[in-house]
Amino acid sequence: MNNQANIELLNILQHYDLGQLSNYEKDVRGFVNTSFTIETIKDGKTKKSFLRRYKQEIKEEELQFEHSLINHLVDHSDLPVACIYKTHTGKSYLHLFQDETDQQGFFYAIFDFLPGNDKYTWVDPRCTDREVVSAAKTLAQFHAAACNLQPQGKRVEPKILELLSKIDVLLSECPQKDKHTIFDKCLIENLPLLRASLQKNLAILSQPEALQIIQCIIHCDFHPGNLKIENEEVTGLFDFDWSKVDFRLFDVALAMWYFFASWKPENDGAINLAPLALFFNTYQEYLKTLKGIGPLSDIERYYLPWMIHAGNLYVLNWTLLDFYSKDVDPEEYLVFLRHSVNCTQWFEKSKHMGQLAEIFS
Repeated sequence: MNNQANIELLNILQHYDLGQLSNYEKDVRGFVNTSFTIETIKDGKTKKSFLRRYKQEIKEEELQFEHSLINHLVDHSDLPVACIYKTHTGKSYLHLFQDETDQQGFFYAIFDFLPGNDKYTWVDPRCTDREVVSAAKTLAQFHAAACNLQPQGKRVEPKILELLSKIDVLLSECPQKDKHTIFDKCLIENLPLLRASLQKNLAILSQPEALQIIQCIIHCDFHPGNLKIENEEVTGLFDFDWSKVDFRLFDVALAMWYFFASWKPENDGAINLAPLALFFNTYQEYLKTLKGIGPLSDIERYYLPWMIHAGNLYVLNWTLLDFYSKDVDPEEYLVFLRHSVNCTQWFEKSKHMGQLAEIFS
């Protein structure tokens, strides 16, 4: 065991009634937060939990938003969502400082451990048809369960239309941040394409009809890596820290990009249309059986192709922010950048937009 991590975890567990720490394993899959699978022993029984140290820049109001959503889903839906353990003071999160000089500290939370396998990450998931169907039903259940919640707190990230404008500004500033790597070279070569495509997409999604479509709480990070899967069925839905109020359509679109944008070298960035159609039709039909929110409307379906590309640009934004704010491997992040560039090129072909429109009609 890493001594520093062991001390940190022991200090955290003093604030909970979960027993003594017996084992832990760091989750190496995450890019944003730091997480551990922990085992504790209480009254002779071993219990497995999931402990998260949130990114340092997170705001307390964002935690309140996330946790009020999770508690609502646990209490008012059949979704496979992990409950949050409360501290001795009854709070769903903990705020601890490293030492006397630490002015910011870290927020922590401990969740029940969900069953199933971490079968995929967000990179190159190749889901079976049964997994696609189960995932589509899970997203439909989430939207139906969360649509009328009045959450506590708020997510500070702007909504997608405002964020697209900010991404355009970020792209324009990237040449001044040049690290002189293969990542920068690829980005600068493709800046005209990315900015022109973004600006066109933003103009279409800012049309008066588009601005009237449904907004509600969205997951905003619904991808195969945030699902537990067993026997081709979703057994766990997690990672709600990106959730916010925005267009429901954006949540569906972003999920489609994560699930169906190919990572294969021969067609990287292309949208796999057959499983996308299966996901779309399952989502639509399953929502007809649920209360709370209906299937995508005619207007939502019309704008869905452009919103999928907005999902691509949304992940590009994360790639750029991460690359220019951290000491990361340029070759690793070049893979993410090329994926977004290739996807942008795919969306720039009118025949592809026509294929998507035909599926959604």
